[in-house]
Amino acid sequence: MENASKALIIAGAILISILIIGLGVFIYQQAQSAVSKANVNSQEAQAQNQQFENYFGDKVSAQQVKQLCTTVRSNNITGANNDETKKIWLVYQKSGGSPAFSTPNGISKAVIAGKTYNVNVANDKADDKGDMTKDTLDAGVGAPAYWKNGFIKVITIKEN
Repeated sequence: MENASKALIIAGAILISILIIGLGVFIYQQAQSAVSKANVNSQEAQAQNQQFENYFGDKVSAQQVKQLCTTVRSNNITGANNDETKKIWLVYQKSGGSPAFSTPNGISKAVIAGKTYNVNVANDKADDKGDMTKDTLDAGVGAPAYWKNGFIKVITIKEN
């Protein structure tokens, strides 16, 4: 009888050990999946941002600004339909004027051939808020330029 009870205790201990090991493997796989997704999102953000960063600079021509607006418009129609954090907002500032949110079409019409523009992101701040308002822009520090997942959120275009 004593041997049988010891056998049951040993069997129970082995069963609990197997359950703990199984739980550890499950947690490890979940963590690995999360890390893998984060790396994919980071690489995806870098790839998407690159197509817009090609237009960044201090002396960007009006034609290049119009091409950027076309790229942003296309991105906002295709990419942003699937994921709000891929939408890009544009801020336009005429020489001597104050910055204001604008549509790609509005900026395409406002840029003047022969002038140059400063195109860039305003800062390296990030957030997940999807509501961009003039109040956000006028807060003194400007709207966060990136979504938390690394995608560009706001591009500023200033007339030189």
